[in-house]
Amino acid sequence: MEGFQVLVAIHNILRWAVMLAAVAAIGGAWHGVVTKREWKKGDRIRTVAYVATMHLQLLLGLLLYVQSPLVRAAFDDPGAAMGERQFRFFFVEHITLMILAVVVVQVGSIMAKRADEDFSKHKRAAIFFTIGLVLILAGTPWFRPLLPGF
Repeated sequence: MEGFQVLVAIHNILRWAVMLAAVAAIGGAWHGVVTKREWKKGDRIRTVAYVATMHLQLLLGLLLYVQSPLVRAAFDDPGAAMGERQFRFFFVEHITLMILAVVVVQVGSIMAKRADEDFSKHKRAAIFFTIGLVLILAGTPWFRPLLPGF
């Protein structure tokens, strides 16, 4: 397996770690909103796990972007690439939605950390993290195998 394919495999597997971290962080945040409980160490750990997996995934994704044969072909003829779903998806849509998702989750983490009250921490985290997950789901290439190579 060549280096590019190894990175693709790692990126695909890491997507599930991001999803698990997202569900844990979002679930904890919304639970905190509903129950009005205090912001605890576990909330911060879930937040850091979500943000960290997102950043790692973004780093791998950017490495893949600059190496991708699809993206290289799209840069050769952007007009034609925009007319083909798979080229357009990886050339523009996927990277844009994922960078936006990372920004939204990071901002949510910062906003939650800066909030004075526990309820506000949970509410900010819940809203921003949920929006981040929606962006992730919108930008995921569901038309590809969920676990390629397995």
